[in-house]
Amino acid sequence: MKNPILCSTGAFIHGYNDYDHTLIEKINRDTNFNGFEIFMFDGFHLANRLEEYKEFAKTVTAAKDNGILFNSMHMFKQIGEMISRNEPGDIERAVYLFEHNCEYAAKYGAKLLVLHLWGGVPSDKNIGVNIGLYPKLKKISDNYNLTLTVENIVCNTHRPLDHMKKLWELYPDDIEFTIDIRQAEFHKSLIETCESSFLWDNGLVSNLHISDYCGGKMEWERLRVSTPINCGDVDFDYLFSFLKSVNYSGPIVVETAYDKTIPYDEMIADLNRSHEFIENNPAD
Repeated sequence: MKNPILCSTGAFIHGYNDYDHTLIEKINRDTNFNGFEIFMFDGFHLANRLEEYKEFAKTVTAAKDNGILFNSMHMFKQIGEMISRNEPGDIERAVYLFEHNCEYAAKYGAKLLVLHLWGGVPSDKNIGVNIGLYPKLKKISDNYNLTLTVENIVCNTHRPLDHMKKLWELYPDDIEFTIDIRQAEFHKSLIETCESSFLWDNGLVSNLHISDYCGGKMEWERLRVSTPINCGDVDFDYLFSFLKSVNYSGPIVVETAYDKTIPYDEMIADLNRSHEFIENNPAD
């Protein structure tokens, strides 16, 4: 069975096009993906547009009703940033937004959530706060019958792998992960991530984000630069060989982002190249 190859809606929906979710059906027609990972933009809650988001949600729901698959949801990044910041009211707001995302993931028919459990400038400075909140978030996602995965989001103080292992040690039966290849390469820990037996021997990796990274270890100014797949430092030959060796059968999500300077036809061509590249290097 081939891995589902999905596209993140964050690749083509942005603030500059006012979060035009009608693009989903257009991209679906013009590309070969099996579906999408819906991306929740912080702009909706930072600009107090949660009520307005209901209108965007109608477009996504209509796409679902037309047969488009939304396998997963990438939750507001600010959820983890607020937990890390932990100023008065932050945790309560983070939990509220988390449940808001769960509600809409369920409406879209998504089965899996991608969470930044930490993030921003504070990141993992007080990681115990972030890890300690995990059971409460897991309980909420369970109430919506959603699989909660924690992403290996980059860190300022330690390394994602350290925190992921701690989560597994504390919650061995209640933790799953999304592995982001670009984030791992940013820490120059892709090989170590693949060789971390606790992840793969225990079947903890349920989702995979693929994009490329071109830069040095923790070179922050390079982190936000969108590098097309197979145009950066990631050793994809090694990656796909490893995925085959562990029989990874979960979704593979293309996360390369395209800004307003990229013409639509070029974006479509690149997305289809990425799909073809992954399809010709199957992990199963």
